[in-house]
Amino acid sequence: MAGKLSADSIRDELRSVLAMGAQVLARMEHLGEDAARTDAEQTALETVVAFFGRPALAVRNGSFGTPPVGWEVLEQHRADIERTIDATGRIELVGYGMLGTGFLVAEDLVMTNCHVAKEFCRRAADAWVLKLGVVPQVDWLGEHLRDAQAAFPIAGVAALHPVHDLALLRLGTAKGASLCPAPLRLASQGPSDAASRALYCVGYPMKDHTRTPPEVLLRIFSDTFGVKRLQPGELLSLDPAQQQLAHDCSTLGGSSGSPIVDLETHAVLGLHFGGTRQENHAVALWQLAEDPLLRRAGLRFDSP
Repeated sequence: MAGKLSADSIRDELRSVLAMGAQVLARMEHLGEDAARTDAEQTALETVVAFFGRPALAVRNGSFGTPPVGWEVLEQHRADIERTIDATGRIELVGYGMLGTGFLVAEDLVMTNCHVAKEFCRRAADAWVLKLGVVPQVDWLGEHLRDAQAAFPIAGVAALHPVHDLALLRLGTAKGASLCPAPLRLASQGPSDAASRALYCVGYPMKDHTRTPPEVLLRIFSDTFGVKRLQPGELLSLDPAQQQLAHDCSTLGGSSGSPIVDLETHAVLGLHFGGTRQENHAVALWQLAEDPLLRRAGLRFDSP
């Protein structure tokens, strides 16, 4: 069938895939995690895990719906999560489309990835500047089935980190009466218990078949991409030597530049920059609390 699948088709396929995934889980319970699986069974297993364990909740009017089974704890943190939602925006080029995600870290500074910023920045002598002829902006809304915008122009480049995939962009003044959200709080200390610590990510995942099977994308994102979503997950590991952390929130290409937030403290632990089918990666921001580039930019790191 050309175009999007009908609701009935999606429900029928979902039932089939979930049934297969349940069978695989039952077999693994008896034979162990190394039990042989076909490609179809592996996809079904990933779909079950993602559908129930790592959802991607659409944001509407700055909030999210009733949390799914297994993530009821999100309701207890709704007010704090909504503040993170407000301060996360879609980075885009006027007349072109979205590039990634960014979040407010100071009154006029947005943090994102270097690989996002380089789409509209260039090196000039000893500084980074905006390319001629492009009009980048940050839209603090970008929600599903909502045409309203809260767009602020990106007026310049504050810094691109020479080591990490981290960029700071300077905001300009928005036309009209748009209000800029409050900056997010950056953690100055790492989590005391790294194993399975609950996290969440807010971003604008775009369709990406390079590391996620189309069937899994359809079930998690309902074939709707590039809109603001809340994606809960867990911290998998820390890599102090590389100043990185690994997590398992359901991210895709447009999630580049998303904040990785501690569900307990609501401080930003990481800056998401990429991943694989097994895990996702983020810059461990607390390890950069004394970084000269970030200190010169005036970023504040608060203890969790």
